[in-house]
Amino acid sequence: MAAQQASSFVFSGKVKDIKGKGIAGVVVNNGRSFVQTNSLGEWTLPTDTNVCKFVSISTPSSYVLPCQKSLAKGFYVRVDELVKDHSRHDFILEKRKKLSDKFYYIAISDPQVKNEHDMKRWKQESIRDLKGYVDTLSREREVVANTLGDLVFDSMNLYGEYAASFDGIKMTTFQCIGNHDFDKRYQDLHNMTLGTPVYGEQYYHRFFGPVNYSYNIGKVHVVTLKNINYVGYKKYIEAITDADLDWLKHDLSFVPKGSLVFLNMHAAVWNSTEGEGNVRNAEELADALKDYQVHVLTGHTHYFQNNVMDAQLLEHNIGAACGAWWKSQVNRCGAPNGYLVMDVDGNQLKWHYKSTGHSIDYQMRVYGKGNMLSQPQYVVVNVWDWDPSCKVEWLQDGQAMGEMEKFVDVDEAYAASKGHKEGLTATGHLFRALPSSDAKSITVVFTNHFGEKYEQTVLISNPKVKTQIIAHRGYWDTKGSAQNSIASLRKAADAKVYGSECDVHITADSVIIVNHDPKINDLIIADSKYADLKIQLLKNGEEVSTLEQYLNELKNHPAIKLILEIKRQPLQCDEDRLTRKTVEMVNRMGLTKQVEYISFSSAACALVRQLDSNAVIYYVNGNYTPAEVKKLGYQGIDYSYKILFKHPEWIKEAHELGLKVNGWTSDDDVIIKKLIEMNVDFITTNKPVEAEKLARKF
Repeated sequence: MAAQQASSFVFSGKVKDIKGKGIAGVVVNNGRSFVQTNSLGEWTLPTDTNVCKFVSISTPSSYVLPCQKSLAKGFYVRVDELVKDHSRHDFILEKRKKLSDKFYYIAISDPQVKNEHDMKRWKQESIRDLKGYVDTLSREREVVANTLGDLVFDSMNLYGEYAASFDGIKMTTFQCIGNHDFDKRYQDLHNMTLGTPVYGEQYYHRFFGPVNYSYNIGKVHVVTLKNINYVGYKKYIEAITDADLDWLKHDLSFVPKGSLVFLNMHAAVWNSTEGEGNVRNAEELADALKDYQVHVLTGHTHYFQNNVMDAQLLEHNIGAACGAWWKSQVNRCGAPNGYLVMDVDGNQLKWHYKSTGHSIDYQMRVYGKGNMLSQPQYVVVNVWDWDPSCKVEWLQDGQAMGEMEKFVDVDEAYAASKGHKEGLTATGHLFRALPSSDAKSITVVFTNHFGEKYEQTVLISNPKVKTQIIAHRGYWDTKGSAQNSIASLRKAADAKVYGSECDVHITADSVIIVNHDPKINDLIIADSKYADLKIQLLKNGEEVSTLEQYLNELKNHPAIKLILEIKRQPLQCDEDRLTRKTVEMVNRMGLTKQVEYISFSSAACALVRQLDSNAVIYYVNGNYTPAEVKKLGYQGIDYSYKILFKHPEWIKEAHELGLKVNGWTSDDDVIIKKLIEMNVDFITTNKPVEAEKLARKF
């Protein structure tokens, strides 16, 4: 009895603005009981701290969503802090200077970082993409994001680094708990012994607050609800507990009927393909939502599926940010890694899936005839954001042929990432068309939920190209030569290959030098003066060359192309300076037609195009489709052979778009032969003479 008395408190406080004026009508809850603030902004909640771990508010739409370092904060207080603070807490909200019903809402499912490898990909791919895209969106209006659970993969030690990864993104980010976000040593709170000091949600609580909460923005009421009943050590049931369902009903009782509601949860509710993972009490949930216009946003399946239940209820079971657990670039259904973006205007909204590393226009993946191994005679398209209101049509040689056939199979990109092994999950959003024997081109047209059209044309014919050879860092693997040396350029020219590749960096005193690594011996190029770097001799005894010296030598070999890689620099301003000075020097020396530019940096490629509309540019990073590279105005893709093996369809797509393809870097005869057979235009290799002999045999 004493323990029970010690857990019972009457908490109180105010919700007030930054001037100290109370705000009436704000909904306050402790995870079980609800109350609205009175005319003075005051609230009181009797609370059992054995059962309830937070008091939180549902921020009204006329006030700014509290945020710290891009994470939602300030809308909740821990009950143990309340106890220490004499059972009182005041929530402080800032009045919006301007009311607007327009905002962008981003849903992110399953980052699921398990280790250093996953965290690196999350930061370098997902977070980088989010930051860039949100920078654009936030110029127009406010951006709010909600994750959909499985933030980590049972790795409680990664919560801090994960939380910090959002810092600097111009959005307010809320979180949701998934089955891998529990401390696996314990059951969740309601399954543990009453009064326990430890429980499954404890790490999530520490970093992100309550598992059930709501807020308001524009005309939308947003709810996040726990739908994982965790019973310990990775065992769980996809279900909403009776107490949590009651919490949802009570929360919605303060919302006018007919309102637009976004409901964020982890486990899917109505995924027809992944039925075993659906929430068990889906009917009870649907009944609780029946009086509202509801978009349910879920993850968990790593499988994209839109589930239209009726005119008022639609579930977006979206693709995972990690795809198939950071093993590839796609989910199990073939949808790319990415996140959902909702464009909200009052009660009207549009949504588009934003694929990581792609533009927002990338809404389907087309496989040309023969590029999907299980459908060799068909042109196939994967349309991940499909629902029954959409259309997928095709044209043959410009003539309309009607709708494509919807069918079920394993997506080719996913199958390739898994070595085409048996038993992989099949995909329901595939469509196919059978071209006639004399067809020259097939155009696929996807009309989405909102009547927006996306189209892509693939050519049926694919004439053999002559594969040409590029010497990687010059022809250096021979007597008297060295990587990126003047001798390597001369020897590449003597070998009569297509091109000689080199790399450039810029010194602290703005001298462009030819070198691959960002350091020469122990000297960091960007921090060093040329005079100090010049005396660091190459392996053949040459001094480190300046780009000007290299270009002067190039003039002596008019038959060879210089493939000039602009290397990423530590600072963007240095990279821009390097790019500008490089292009200016090439043009000033009259070598525009003899130099082709490559770079891993999309910013460098874009700046070269801006500086010289006639420059030949190949993008190297491997994260853009040929269609996206074409749209950027570049001449081709220069990708690792591993990426081309994973996406063989990109070679044909590139050629159909008038682009060229280079594969790097291979010194293995088997790989070189395969690249030639795959019809690449160029191969970059450290064995240019041997590769040239192989190319001549085809």
